[in-house]
Amino acid sequence: MTHPAIALPRPDPRVTARTLADGAVLFHAESETYFGLNPTGTVVWEAIVAREPDAHAAVDRLAAAHPDVDRDAIAADVRALLDDLARAGLVVAP
Repeated sequence: MTHPAIALPRPDPRVTARTLADGAVLFHAESETYFGLNPTGTVVWEAIVAREPDAHAAVDRLAAAHPDVDRDAIAADVRALLDDLARAGLVVAP
């Protein structure tokens, strides 16, 4: 089954990211917003930073790492994270 593309935003240039052993932390200096990412969210953030055109590669990596999780559920979680990042002002539209 072909899934519609999930467009990836760009990181806001005012965001600093640090990868940690168990995820990542994002910090927006202007708004003083901190946002923690677990390892799954970090895969999505790395796709954003790499300027991948859509989230298919991230969804593929997550599905391979978690074969017991439905791919549609993974894609829905990726969309929800992207919405959270946008609401927090950490990303901007592509």
